Amino acid sequence: MEQLIQDVFEIIQDYRADEGRQIVKVTPERIKLWVNQFEEEDREFILTELKSIFQKRYCSKEKAKDFLRQVIERLATDFKYENKQDFLKNCVFLDLQPNGKSQKMMLAQLEEHIQEVYGIKLSDCGSNVKKHFIYIDDILCTGNTLFQDIKDWAAGLYSESKTNLQALKNNEIDLIFTYIFTHIKNYRKKNVEFRKKIDPDVENKHKMYYMHKINNSNDYDSELNFILPLEEGLTDKAIEYKDRIVEEVDKYTDEKGWGRVEEEFFREAGKPQTEILFSSLENRVRFENIMLSKGIEILSKASTNLKTMRALGYSLPSQKNFGFGTLCFTWRNIANNTPLVFWYKGGGFTPLFEKNQTSTQDFGNFARRVNF
Repeated sequence: MEQLIQDVFEIIQDYRADEGRQIVKVTPERIKLWVNQFEEEDREFILTELKSIFQKRYCSKEKAKDFLRQVIERLATDFKYENKQDFLKNCVFLDLQPNGKSQKMMLAQLEEHIQEVYGIKLSDCGSNVKKHFIYIDDILCTGNTLFQDIKDWAAGLYSESKTNLQALKNNEIDLIFTYIFTHIKNYRKKNVEFRKKIDPDVENKHKMYYMHKINNSNDYDSELNFILPLEEGLTDKAIEYKDRIVEEVDKYTDEKGWGRVEEEFFREAGKPQTEILFSSLENRVRFENIMLSKGIEILSKASTNLKTMRALGYSLPSQKNFGFGTLCFTWRNIANNTPLVFWYKGGGFTPLFEKNQTSTQDFGNFARRVNF
């Protein structure tokens, strides 16, 4: 156990470490405190699986810097620039998110990099021609932040007589999305939403780049790179919890006049065909059930009544699931869409990661102003 704790710590030790506040840092003591809240027979198993998962899904600050370096080099090549300074002077790096969100921090990292390597500040970017509009973020989960940001951007002015959307439609500018992690199912959903609620050209004329593609569909050949439990073997408490979610979602969609939606709680037995995220398919089942059960327990003791907060992470009030269930982590914060055991502080539970609560508040505000 002690060696496993140290091994996990070595991977995630830079979590919020650059803030200089001991209370938000991950330490071996915090990891031990966290895992000891689970059943004794599960503790070593949880740490063993997480060691493997964090190796694949924890993006350290250094990895993020390397990603930004690759973004500049790849885009300059793809847009056929011999000189990267020329490319940068034709770029606009979109700054659309509020303080405390990932985009601000990644743009700060980007500025540090381009000043050091190319002698260019972010304010110099786009000083020649505003041609390439680049949206940088860490994780695309539900994709709702991206949609709302691009909707606002599309309506903004490119020139005195032309919106950004008009310039995109006229092929005067390019729109590029860049992410460390992209959940493919939700990216596809956002493309449909771009087409229906903004303009087909937003779907057709943008480019997407990412470091890691997360296949989170439930198709027959999906890798199922997230948590989606089996129905078989579910506890009575989990069944009661599922039924409560169904009732709440039906009430919500009926009030909206949208009709009933399909349930998305479970994957089929035998999926995925090849296991690449967990150490084995059997261990996936065990890990998923532990995360679900503990999340239900946390919610039963917590004071929150936010319907979008579910055992396996934030969802949408119009979706029938246990939560998004992503297993993506970065050095600066933890997505609300990961299971509650990783970040929720309440009901007497101590999470593994001390979350920047600004993100939770932002999601609640966003949910209130946008119909899902």
